[in-house]
Order: sequence, then C-alpha cells, then structure tokens
Amino acid sequence: MKRNYLILLLLMVLVSFGFFYSAELMLAKKASQIDQQDRLIKRYQEQVNSAKVVNDELKEVSTVIKNSLTDKRELSVDEANNFIRELAELADTYKIAVHALFPKVSFLAGNLLEQQFALELDCTYIQLGQFLASIDRYDYLIKVNTLDVRSQGSKERIVEDNRQTLYKVILDLSIFKIVKESNDAR
Repeated sequence: MKRNYLILLLLMVLVSFGFFYSAELMLAKKASQIDQQDRLIKRYQEQVNSAKVVNDELKEVSTVIKNSLTDKRELSVDEANNFIRELAELADTYKIAVHALFPKVSFLAGNLLEQQFALELDCTYIQLGQFLASIDRYDYLIKVNTLDVRSQGSKERIVEDNRQTLYKVILDLSIFKIVKESNDAR
C-alpha cells in the first residue's frame, strides 16, 4: 500500500512537472507573440507619427500655395496694405524703427505676379536677424531682392546695459502670386 502511495505521489509530481513545463512553454510562446505584436505596433506607431509630421508640413506648404494663388492680374490695395501692416507689426514686435515702408512696382510676367516692397529700418544685427527669420515664416512666397546694411556712424543706443550699434537697413522684397489660368479659354 505504501508503495502504491509512493507511485501515486511520484505520478502526481511528474504530472505537476509536466503541467508546469507545458504551461511555461505556452507562456513563453505567448510572450514571444506579444513581443512581436509590440514591435509591429511600435513600427506602425512610428509610421503614423511620421505621417503626422509630413501632414503638418504639407499643410504649411498648402497654406503657402493657397495664399499664393489669385484670380486677379494685380495685387489688390487691401492685400498690399495687409502685408505692409503685418511688416509694421513685426517691426514693432522687435522694437525696430521703421522710417519707410511702402509698395513699389507691381508687374506680371506670364502667370507670375510680383509685388515689390521697400523698407527702411534702424535696427541692430540681432533685431534684423529676428525680423528676417520671422518674415521667412510668413505664408507667402517671398524673395529678398536687396538687403543693404549701413553703419550710421556713432549712433548707438543702450539696451539693458549693453551698447549696441544701430544700422540703417534698406530692404527690398517681393511677394509673388500665381495667377490662375481661366477656364474661359476653352
């Protein structure tokens, strides 16, 4: 009888080991499947994040393109005045003295409308850099035609206990609009 109990006990131990061993194999297999799915999810999440970044960049490009399309063969007075106002507000943001800011020549070459603007500013190099960087972020097709920086002799101003030299800056820039082709030519 004792022998039967020992055999039964041994059999129970073997069955237990078999059960735990098969459970461990099953769990290891499931864990590897979960790791594989995690890697797939991570890869797809990276692709989604990349797509979001590209989408945001394309939205910016789309905005520039939308702002650059027009049906008119010349820039309207309101559009020119709005751009001048934006430039003046930007100069005010960086505490740049504006002596002149006006539209110059507007002309059409093929389907490309160009409106030139002239600015005359008094600013430091740092202010000029900030101003140009901000213009670069505008939703227009902009080209800086002329950037003339001249020393004003001994003109300096004290800003936060630093002496900074003011420069006279003459800036000619152009914004471009693309004239849409009309459907009337069919």
